Amino acid sequence: MKPYRLVVLSDQHEGDVAGLTNPAEVKTEHKELARILFEWYIAKIGEIGPIDHMLHLGETCEGPGHKSTLELYETDTLKQAEGAAEKLLMWNCPVYSLCYASKYHTSSDAKNERAVVTQLQLAGRNADIKVTQKLDIRGVKINGRHKIGGSSTGHGGASQAAKTAPIDIVRAAIKGYAPADWYFRGHIHEYWHVENAGFNVVVNPALKWPVGEYGINLDRPYYDMGFTMLDIYDRDRVDFHRFELKVPLPEDVYVQYA
Repeated sequence: MKPYRLVVLSDQHEGDVAGLTNPAEVKTEHKELARILFEWYIAKIGEIGPIDHMLHLGETCEGPGHKSTLELYETDTLKQAEGAAEKLLMWNCPVYSLCYASKYHTSSDAKNERAVVTQLQLAGRNADIKVTQKLDIRGVKINGRHKIGGSSTGHGGASQAAKTAPIDIVRAAIKGYAPADWYFRGHIHEYWHVENAGFNVVVNPALKWPVGEYGINLDRPYYDMGFTMLDIYDRDRVDFHRFELKVPLPEDVYVQYA
């Protein structure tokens, strides 16, 4: 049986020079990093081929840049939405399920992430956006939502991921709906995968470099770039895949003086 292929993306930050950006748009010192990420992304699309469905966990766009616009190559949030949709439409994919992101990255007035959905729909795709996406694919229940708590400790990310499923299981029991088999979260730009016999929780890596003003404020042990994918055969067989971009940054190298 051919699997139903679900690609999960998160945190692409269109409009920011450190996000998933066409390097032709970048006029700063981040141009080479933009090229590496963009070419890696295109190569993975070619490697994977057609997919059945995309789940996007949010932060398709960088947003209006309330704190700083120094690293935005595009400040118009509607143009950001067009650019974000352009990157998503590079996939041969008929169905897109998007999640709303944090308020910092999505304008409360324009809802630029909703504009991404509009662009996908104009291109003839089946697309929608919700706070929580609940997908049932061949009997496998998938719960996608943007935000999860972060941690600066070495084990804290796993703890944050692990509590995601029990919270929903209790809520499901109270409200009378079925809990998920797979939970996907984004936001913290770290990869975690916690599982047991009852559920899987995946915190998706990001599609943004840890550089510039954003990178200055990072002081934690992990930062991961890439995306994930499920091949769903049936209720009893789901194959999980992770695609990682790992490139040393200049600040990771010790400079020898003597």
